[in-house]
Amino acid sequence: MNKQVAQQLNIWHEFDGKGDTSIEVLEQLCRAYTTESGVPVIPEVMNITELTARLQQIRTGGAGPQMALVPADMAGYAEGAMYSEIPEKFWSMSGLPDVDIRSSMRSNGRQYGIPILKGNHLVLYYNPEIYPEAPTSWEAIEQQAEALMAKGMVPVAADLADPYCFIPFLTAFGGWPLKEGNPDLATFEMDAALRFVQRQLDQKVLASFHGPTELLDRFIAGEVGAIICGEWIYNYLDLQMRDRLLVGALPAINGNPAASMCSSIGLVFPQHSLESEQADELLSFAAYLLNESSQLEWAEQVQRIPVHSRVLDNVKAAASPARAKLITCLDNARNMPIEPVMRNVWDAMAVGLQHLTDKDAGRIMRLMKEHVNSSLIQQTL
Repeated sequence: MNKQVAQQLNIWHEFDGKGDTSIEVLEQLCRAYTTESGVPVIPEVMNITELTARLQQIRTGGAGPQMALVPADMAGYAEGAMYSEIPEKFWSMSGLPDVDIRSSMRSNGRQYGIPILKGNHLVLYYNPEIYPEAPTSWEAIEQQAEALMAKGMVPVAADLADPYCFIPFLTAFGGWPLKEGNPDLATFEMDAALRFVQRQLDQKVLASFHGPTELLDRFIAGEVGAIICGEWIYNYLDLQMRDRLLVGALPAINGNPAASMCSSIGLVFPQHSLESEQADELLSFAAYLLNESSQLEWAEQVQRIPVHSRVLDNVKAAASPARAKLITCLDNARNMPIEPVMRNVWDAMAVGLQHLTDKDAGRIMRLMKEHVNSSLIQQTL
């Protein structure tokens, strides 16, 4: 067998449409590592739904890569994807001593991932030509809504079919999707959050659009005053809007802060690849993604938030006001749970949120609860 083919390393990564510019840097770094080391690193991109399904099919015979660059919650897929644990020696060779960052990809007490980037939090992107200042509360949005709607504009929009985008509304009412490690969806807080969102939708103060397409397109076109969307989309919006883009904190609701989740993005190693003869090369590539030069590429080319502390300090010092606000909003976010049960929680929330326009919060919660209970039972069979 050709030696180069035998050494080839494959890495999966999600691609979330035209707004996802991070893939450009990953592909560039794969090429650079290949040139420097002589070991081909081949990226394969797919949407998040396909990536999730394919990772979870590995144990049952599905083909898999040696590496995947994934959101931190996918560290919880360890059983289905047959992840290797990260050896302790890696942290000293990589120069990533921050235990808090490392713990973002620790599931059930085991370190299944290596964080490469951090953030993944939601913020309020707003157009200063429509909102001269960031609306800091929903009351402020409601006060301006009528005038904006009279001009044919949507005051605020988000992708409310995405459970991750619903979390700030839930936290503003004191809710959280887990309690003592178990799903906690049929609650007073969930009921209040659902009713609030339904009321805002009914009054047309808030609209729900598909995140990767219509939400971005209409905001860029000036048809929407502000959107709730992720840190990961900042670079794309900045390239499209420039001076028409600013960043604010998520608006408070009834005086209560709306907290986003946050997480890291990192490498996992399916098919127990760190137990193979390619283990040293895989860890070498991981360390390469964490060196100052590579971390600077992520920060400068696509404006992501690096985990390397020295690089991040330099980014903060040189950041524009919008980007500086994007980074500081991370301080108010809460770490996303990565327990395996969160897969069931996200799926259940997605099922319920399909019925937001039904105006029956009780039914939505019942659907969520039934779905999560059913999926947990299925896993025990």
